Amino acid sequence: MIPKIMKRFDLFLLTTLFFIFIHGCSKYDDSDVRDRLNSLNNRVTSIEAVLEVMKNEINTVGSLVEALQQRLYVSDVGTTDNGHSLTFSDGSKVVVSHGKDGKEGKDAPLISVRYYDGRYYWVQTTEGVTEWLKDVNGDLIPASGVDGVTPQVKVDSDGYWIISYDNGYTFVTLTDDYGNAIKASGDDGVSFFHSVEVSANEIRIILKDGSEIILPVGEIPPLKAVDLGLSVKWASFNMGASSETDPGELYYWGDPDNSGGNNYQAPPVDNICGTIYDIARTKWGGTWRLPNEQEQKELIFYCTWRRVTVNGVLGMRITGSNGNSIFLPPTGYRFFYSNKNELENGYYWVGETYRDNEGNFAYVYYFNATSYYYNGGRFKNGTKLAIRPVKE
Repeated sequence: MIPKIMKRFDLFLLTTLFFIFIHGCSKYDDSDVRDRLNSLNNRVTSIEAVLEVMKNEINTVGSLVEALQQRLYVSDVGTTDNGHSLTFSDGSKVVVSHGKDGKEGKDAPLISVRYYDGRYYWVQTTEGVTEWLKDVNGDLIPASGVDGVTPQVKVDSDGYWIISYDNGYTFVTLTDDYGNAIKASGDDGVSFFHSVEVSANEIRIILKDGSEIILPVGEIPPLKAVDLGLSVKWASFNMGASSETDPGELYYWGDPDNSGGNNYQAPPVDNICGTIYDIARTKWGGTWRLPNEQEQKELIFYCTWRRVTVNGVLGMRITGSNGNSIFLPPTGYRFFYSNKNELENGYYWVGETYRDNEGNFAYVYYFNATSYYYNGGRFKNGTKLAIRPVKE
């Protein structure tokens, strides 16, 4: 049996502890906890805002790609509080943010597209590195067509970016160039788009990854002769192409009707510019022709060349001293009827030739991933390259 004195002591002890607890709590400083909770809430709110922007702008990029794939043109341009509203020739509409007021959000992946083998596919850019998005089988994710997929981006329970390629049924972790999961963070106002430039003939949408999406305003204009401030004007697209990003056809040097076969022999002349052997003159007429050696040098020395992605195609933007520009897409080259080689590089004929100890060559200007070059050479017989005509 427990003595009564012990019961009283226990009651006194419990009462004392209770008052100590109450007194201690009254002076407890919970500001640090509250600050951390507020910081967490702000971070969650910020990420939710970024996710909403990413969702909207991935859908916008998808709509722009569909317009490119279907060769639509912009029939009407309006303005919004933070960008432009575009109406396409089929009646569909899209709103493009100009992105100028948004922050970079460097920790959030930028979702865009690249063009490959006749189609557009999704890519992501993280910390300046652009990579193809691939499904669980390692295949590229199409951004257009009946099997096109619109990626969905979320944040997992551990705070990392995850992405779905199957309309949200399954998600995989987004990783950087080293295979590391990317921690989710962001700022209100992050945008995939950097700016929107509107002119009489086209809409140029520049994305944060440096790529461009260009859409015609009004029905797609015919071939143009672009004044770059040089001695001749340069065509706005290649022979055999229908737009500036289309590589067009590959041709033998001096084959005026593009009928040369496996045993093709180039004409025995040194300069075909504007002659009966010049396919630009015979096909396009007027004063269109191949550029000569001096004119290709002008294009190199008096213009600025910049590596840029236009409508998903990685090529060269060439800007003259007057601000006008043309775009050279990659073309590759071909020997007789073999498959194309070096599809990522651009090779263009010049209408003049030169001789050295190894034979008779036609001049070529070209570019690759490293730089751009003039006075290159290819054998006149058996080689097929692209042509960008000039106009006197």
